[in-house]
Amino acid sequence: MTMFKWVAPVYDLAMNVVGHGSSLEKLAGIIEPGGGENLLDLGGGTGQLLDYLPADVKVTLVDSSEAMLARAEKKQREQEVQYIQARGDDMPLEDESFDYAVIADALHHFQGIEETIDELARVIKPEGELYIMEFDPDSPLTKFISGAESLAGEPANFFRPQELAGLLVEGGFVVEKKRISSSLYVLKGIKKVSDLASSV
Repeated sequence: MTMFKWVAPVYDLAMNVVGHGSSLEKLAGIIEPGGGENLLDLGGGTGQLLDYLPADVKVTLVDSSEAMLARAEKKQREQEVQYIQARGDDMPLEDESFDYAVIADALHHFQGIEETIDELARVIKPEGELYIMEFDPDSPLTKFISGAESLAGEPANFFRPQELAGLLVEGGFVVEKKRISSSLYVLKGIKKVSDLASSV
């Protein structure tokens, strides 16, 4: 994540230039969180997704980059927001505390992908929803991004939709797939209720 120490000051400008806001707006429209519900924005960076979320959603923004979080905290927000510096595979969050969790264009930067999915399954409520927006590695744009990020020392863990869906199913989610563009897809995972809980 060293790259983000240097990228943070220009991150928002760069994302605006490439039209990233349009993708985040589409993602927010798919999620449709309700008032008063708790949403985890994992790998949320400077908090761009919050620009498209309702004002009455309670957000916990988790990111491993101190520089990106510092940029996020300087912004004025309508939502109630808590900022936490942590990795996705080791989050200091309570069990079953979120109605929604979102990873928007960030999972490919993570280390410990399966451990991160386990952590998400831990902190999301039963029948809570997980949304992951990612780049399809088969698209020309993703191949370019992957090469550039690899040169910058980033993990560049891009998954085909069916591969990532398989990991989510193994992690205890029922999965739906949706395509946003030729290069971007969204997986929606609904956390299964455990057999023990459903039998009580």
